[in-house]
Order: sequence, then structure tokens, then C-alpha cells
Amino acid sequence: MAHETLAAAYEKTRGLDWLKHWLWNKDIRLRRAGPQALLLAVLSAIALFVELAWHHGALSIPDALTARSVVVFYNVKSLLLADVEAPIASLLITASIARIVFGIVIALADVIFYKRITGRPFDWEAMINFSVVNVVFLLTATFTFMNPALERVLLRYEALVQQVPTLIQLNGTLALVLACFVGDFCFYWSHRWCHKIRLFWNLGHVNHHRSRNLSQLTQSVDPHALILDTAGGKVFVLLLLPLMTRLFALDIRGSGWALIGVMALDAWTDSSHSVTLYHAELRFRALRMVRWLLVTAGVHYTHHSREEQHNISDGCNFGARLTLWDRLFGTYVEPPQYIPDAGLFSDKSDYCRTPLRFLFHPYVRMYQELRQNSPRHWPAIIFGSTSYKPPVPVHSEY
Repeated sequence: MAHETLAAAYEKTRGLDWLKHWLWNKDIRLRRAGPQALLLAVLSAIALFVELAWHHGALSIPDALTARSVVVFYNVKSLLLADVEAPIASLLITASIARIVFGIVIALADVIFYKRITGRPFDWEAMINFSVVNVVFLLTATFTFMNPALERVLLRYEALVQQVPTLIQLNGTLALVLACFVGDFCFYWSHRWCHKIRLFWNLGHVNHHRSRNLSQLTQSVDPHALILDTAGGKVFVLLLLPLMTRLFALDIRGSGWALIGVMALDAWTDSSHSVTLYHAELRFRALRMVRWLLVTAGVHYTHHSREEQHNISDGCNFGARLTLWDRLFGTYVEPPQYIPDAGLFSDKSDYCRTPLRFLFHPYVRMYQELRQNSPRHWPAIIFGSTSYKPPVPVHSEY
């Protein structure tokens, strides 16, 4: 009887080991011949559709045709189309669709020209992995904003901000320009702090940097959970932006044709992980000159560099659309005249192509750190600097 019990336990353990091997340890890696090549083609086609449709906004094109508002620039409040003249409103709708289409074209160009530009084949397995991860991360926004407690906290904070006096009141084109700078200022500090604080880095933004073969289709969005979403303009932006927009009351409705120009600049900077656009910058001096004002693909790709000379302050080039704040606060790095190696600074980083491990390993690692260390070290483990090492380190194969 005891022998049978031991045998059953052994079989159960073998089954768990099998699951762990295939769902946690093993990367997606398929041969380029035979049945595996066919499987790779099918999975790649599905992943490409998911990425273009959802992550890159193809499914939102019909909604854009009937939209009542548009975002003209990243982190600037949506503009109601009813508040602008009809010809401008019509052009803004066209521009918003063109912005999506341009992003899709650049993403496809990265697939087509990746090997010619980098000398390496396009990483199909990484795209498959990221397509799964991105669906999960994008869905987390739904569950976060369904949380009444968080909504109440935000409403109370906004009510508190309303007590702050307004310092400057502007309208028209000048208001639009200042709104762009204010929005990017808020993103800059939110992004920079998320590179420096363990909770926001280890459980959130690090995922966006876990790509060695970076392109528009091989990069993860941040988790859209409220406090972990850096790239989506959340985290500290939720605290900074309401305050800044209260201090600076900016009415952009009367900006006229400048709205179209600002949307064009936003579209150009949106495809900031593209090897195709970086390559174009290397070839044409005029595109490099744009870096004086805008975060081009070259500028942001350098932010993703794992080369030590680009590690100014736990990274570099933290702006979303404008290079002003990086230049002003000493974190700007001029992109090199080659496409740098992307990824994380540590050689022990986990660049897995296994969705389950990609999603949950950062949480497992922090849990292990908390379990192995005294509670008096927990504040530093959770909220300390990203360079902080717990007294009892976690030894992991990943």
C-alpha cells in the first residue's frame, strides 16, 4: 500500500515537472523546417494580427471615424471636436486615422527590413510571446478601473487639486504648445521615477525593456494596472498632471490649424521602437536634426540600450515626445551612429519567450525576496532604489 502511495506521488511529481518544463522553463523556439515551421507560420500570423489590431490600434479605426474627441498630443487632454471649426474637426479625424495607419506601416516595415538593417533575422518567437503578454497587460486596465476604491481615491485627489490656485491662464496656439510641454514634463518624471523605484520597475516597467531584438512588434506594453502603467502615462502622471493643469489653465480649442501640425509631430514620434525609423535617421541628417526638439526613434531606442555608456541615471532619454526635459535635467544621450544592443543592463536578465514566466516571474522573485528577508527590510525591497540588493539575495536560474 505504501509502495502504491509513493508511486502515485512520484507520478504526480513527474506530471508537475512536465508542466513546469513546458509552461515555465521552456522558451518558444520552433524549427524553420517541417511541421514546426508550419506551426510557427500560423502562430506568427495570429500574433501579427493581434499586435496590429489591438496594440497598434487597427481595430480602433472605425471608432475614429465617429469619434467625438481626439488626442492631439501625448498626455494632453482630449479635444472635443464639437469645440473646433468643422473643417479642422474633419482634418483631425483624418489625421487620427492617418496616425494609426502610419504606425501599422512602420510596424510592418520593421518585420520586412529587420534583417537587412540589423543583420539578425526578425524574432518571430518574441512577437508571439509579446502578443500574449500584451493582451494580458492591456486587459488589466479593465479590472483596475472597475475598482471603486481606486476611483474614489482619484476623485478625492482631483477635488483637493481644485483648491490649488491657477497661476497662468492661456488659450489658443500658445496654450497648445505649453500643454505639450506640461504633459511631457509629467511623463518625464513619472518615467524616470519608475526606473528608480523597485516596485514600479520590478513589477511594471521592466517588462517593457525585456526585449533583446527590439522593434515595433517585439516590445511589451506596461501592465495597464493603474499604479504600474508607466508608458501609458499613469503612475505619477495621475498625481502630477491634474496639479499642473490646475496651475496652468490651458484652453487649446482655439489653436486652429496648429492642432493638425501637433498631431503630425505626435504621429512621427509614436513609432519610437522602430529600427526602420532609426535607420532612416542614420541615413538622413535632416531627420537627425529633429532630435533637437522631438524624441525620435533613435532617441527612444537609445533609452532601450543595454550599453553601459547609455546608463546615465538608471537609463537615459526619459521623455515621451520632447527632448527638452532630458536636456534640461542632464539625462539626454545623443543616439549613436549605429543601432545599439537593446535590453537590460544586467547580463543575468531574463529575456524569456515563455508568456507565463514573463508575466509572473517578477512577482515570484519579489515574493521570494520578502520571504527570505526580515520585515524590517521590506520597505527597501518594495520601495527602495532599483540598485538596492536585499541582505539575503534570491538565487534563481532566471
